Amino acid sequence: MYDIVGGVNRWNGTPPIVSANSFDYQQGPATESITSSDNLLLMDFNGFDNETGRSYDGRLIVPNLIHYIRFNKTTFTFVDYVCLRSAYIQQKPERIYLHTNVDESNFTGIYWKRIQSEPDLYQRIVLQPIELPSEIFNQPLSDGWRLFHGSDIARIRTMMKYGGIYLDNDIYVVQNLDKYRKYEIAMGWDEGQFLGSQVIIAHRNARFLPLWLNTYREYHADLWYYNAGERPTTEILHKQPELIHRVKWRFGVHMLMQELYDSMEWPDWRQQQDTIHLLINHRSYLDPHFKEYSDFNERNIKHYPYMFGQLARLVLPGRSSTSTTTQFIRHSSLERNSIVGDSQQDRPSDPTDD
Repeated sequence: MYDIVGGVNRWNGTPPIVSANSFDYQQGPATESITSSDNLLLMDFNGFDNETGRSYDGRLIVPNLIHYIRFNKTTFTFVDYVCLRSAYIQQKPERIYLHTNVDESNFTGIYWKRIQSEPDLYQRIVLQPIELPSEIFNQPLSDGWRLFHGSDIARIRTMMKYGGIYLDNDIYVVQNLDKYRKYEIAMGWDEGQFLGSQVIIAHRNARFLPLWLNTYREYHADLWYYNAGERPTTEILHKQPELIHRVKWRFGVHMLMQELYDSMEWPDWRQQQDTIHLLINHRSYLDPHFKEYSDFNERNIKHYPYMFGQLARLVLPGRSSTSTTTQFIRHSSLERNSIVGDSQQDRPSDPTDD
């Protein structure tokens, strides 16, 4: 399928090349080596400081491209839609790449239609064909976990090919992420935890990426997060922590189930988080209210009294992002009290009813 928007073929579009000067990172600011022929897509990060990061003349080294990986997904859920809109509103990316093994003609559901009905959002979307990996370094992927391990591998390869901002489909973007685009690579790595791969902001030549992929030469098909998080943390980053910009807590890749689905207040969440992992696939066994709200949609989210409801309502269409954010911060308590007070009277008897 072909859909030309802004000079880009929607199905086979290639991420735009962002040109800028590069640096000799081993020299100080007064002795930078600048050549106008250098390109941001070809950078040597030897000696790069991932504590301070670098930019040149206001130009950031990571392209403003967002990447999602959607294997075998034909339907966009309400949560997919909310997360996509949060990234669009906060980041205003040049392109949003949906790396998928599904043709657009097979996309279904009300929320895909909603995306198509929003011209500025839809014209940024590019569908990029990708195959679900079946092996890595001649080792077959786990039968039971192929979808998940395949996604782990695909995100590394995608970042090595394009660079940009990779987000899991259930990552809610709270703040603009440009402050991380000056680093070689930025990832969530909380104290006492393994690396979180739900958010990756990286240049395609980041030194950590090929090292991370290379850990799959010893692939453990029987372990859920060994190659994705445990091994790269213990064998690479414990020895060379300077390879990444370490983001502690702000990417929200730690356990926030209670804050999202069992709390009516979360003080300073906007100040504390840049992104939030919604843990949507874990609600069935961790969310105490899952039976009451087993699925979310535009109707029941209006009356959902816990914090995720507020996050979702903040990014739904029809609200100005700036004015809504200000109003939301000032009046969140009032809105919450109103929801709780009216919930028994107004909400549908079946909270998952469409």
